[in-house]
Amino acid sequence: MRQNGQLLVGSSPAFRSLQADLALAARGSTTVLLQGESGTGKGVAAAEIHRASPRAGGPFVVVHLGAVAPTLIESELFGHERGAFTDAVRAREGCFRRAQGGTLVLDDVDLLPRDAQVKLLRVLQERVVEPVGAEAPVPVDVRVVATSNVDLRTEVEAGRFRQDLYWRLAVVSLELPPLRARAGDLPLLAGALLGRIAERTRLPARPISAAALERLGAHAWPGNVRELENALERVLALPRAAAAGAPIPIEAAEFDFLAESLGGAGDRIARSALAQGLTVDDLALAMLRVALAENRGNVSAAARQVGLTRRAFEYRLAQGSEPAEPHEP
Repeated sequence: MRQNGQLLVGSSPAFRSLQADLALAARGSTTVLLQGESGTGKGVAAAEIHRASPRAGGPFVVVHLGAVAPTLIESELFGHERGAFTDAVRAREGCFRRAQGGTLVLDDVDLLPRDAQVKLLRVLQERVVEPVGAEAPVPVDVRVVATSNVDLRTEVEAGRFRQDLYWRLAVVSLELPPLRARAGDLPLLAGALLGRIAERTRLPARPISAAALERLGAHAWPGNVRELENALERVLALPRAAAAGAPIPIEAAEFDFLAESLGGAGDRIARSALAQGLTVDDLALAMLRVALAENRGNVSAAARQVGLTRRAFEYRLAQGSEPAEPHEP
């Protein structure tokens, strides 16, 4: 599955679990919330839900809320009548009506202003939209898929997102795993992306060596699939050597620039942890728990991610979970 150059490819346990969840979510017209880090493929997953749903024959409309001015959000989503405001020289349907009978993706829904959140809540509850300047609401039949790079529950707790809207959006809530939790998918994903990049850019395609794949597997990929695609395109665009005949395989050294992007990351994390009053044990235990969660309880995969053996991982996790003994005054 591809959209805007990105691919939904893999065979790891985390990816297979995601595929199964997407297939179940596609059934019917239930509202779906897709959460995950930037670059994990939420837009591609939304397109897959639409493609596999009973609404596949209807429109697939995506609105990038972060790219719409706050003053235009209501018109963009719900439409407006001619003359509703100064620049309204003609009527506008709005995204909900354009998606009639299909799927509407609300990308970066966490960026929706509070006043627009109230109006979106009404649409989800009553299945009608009220265009700006209209005298009566208009019924809509649309499946909504919302995406967010941040945990909306945290936004609710911080008072930036309405709790009642959160529950309307999170009827089915799926978390897309980061690339670092899908290390086993790198060979398939890199190969598919290289072919896609070569086709799109008309650059010569090159195979990737085992050593280069191992180098990619050692990278943390904070930018996820989007960062991987960028790195692969850079290597194709700036080859270290060229020769007549068969393409030269991509070698590990060609990805040395990845280390530059992580320069100082450890120091930044350390400063932040110290500012929060965290100890080394706090930080280590948090890493273990997050790795376990990202790998959906797969202890072996979590241990590989943090550079430990399974036995050492389980030991440290057990030790960190035990209540600390009180210190002597």
